[in-house]
Amino acid sequence: MTRPLLEEIGEILRLGGLVRTVRQAARAVGVDERKIVKTLVVKCGDEYRAYILRGIKRLDLEALGCRLATPEEVQSVTGYQIGGVPPVLAIPVFIDEELLGEDYVYGGGGDEYSLLRFKPRDLVERGFARPVKL
Repeated sequence: MTRPLLEEIGEILRLGGLVRTVRQAARAVGVDERKIVKTLVVKCGDEYRAYILRGIKRLDLEALGCRLATPEEVQSVTGYQIGGVPPVLAIPVFIDEELLGEDYVYGGGGDEYSLLRFKPRDLVERGFARPVKL
């Protein structure tokens, strides 16, 4: 399956300034921090994976047997820099099942100046992410 353009997944919001934190992102689009998600790229053995979860939630890397990918690894395997990694990638993507109840969330839009407004359920229904309990 080829990776779709971000515009095919949701609405890209170009922001007036740099957005690096959940709080900054929530303020930029006027939503609660629970509506902001992050896409974390990890390395598990020889495999890279991405996990989508609420920005205010922590990923238990030890339980997964993984480590966070370095900024260089993230750029190499996704084509994006940390801070702008979108939820649709060419590596396996897993989404926290608690997000599937949300109509819309906001995640990385490709760079630190953009957010992507998308429906979490669409990612699963279109085969771009697998739900997991995190």
